[in-house]
Amino acid sequence: MICRSRAGRRAGAVVLVLAAAGCTEHNALGTIEYTTPGKRVVKIQSPSDEDCHRMPGGAHSVVNYTVDDIRLYTNADCVLTKAGDDQSGQTGGESFYLGTQMSVEFTPGQDPWLSYSVVGGGG
Repeated sequence: MICRSRAGRRAGAVVLVLAAAGCTEHNALGTIEYTTPGKRVVKIQSPSDEDCHRMPGGAHSVVNYTVDDIRLYTNADCVLTKAGDDQSGQTGGESFYLGTQMSVEFTPGQDPWLSYSVVGGGG
């Protein structure tokens, strides 16, 4: 009887651990580093891959040291406008797709990036 009880508790504990693991928030493992127009360097560790992340002060250059790609936006809400749909991936457009382990620098006349979202897949 004691062996069955212990085995049942162990099996129940394994089920709980697996269920909890399935409900955890996923993160883009690594660091996103950006430089503000005022030359301040900001580092963000393992951001959530489910949210829109604002970049206070804006960003003129961004380095993506995470395992996931990110999309940079020139607005604070991670929203593409109709104009941005055609300009996706173009520096100075409404958004910019930045691959993992890649960087992008400011282009004169461009608005600073104000937010980013994680595309996902690697974390």
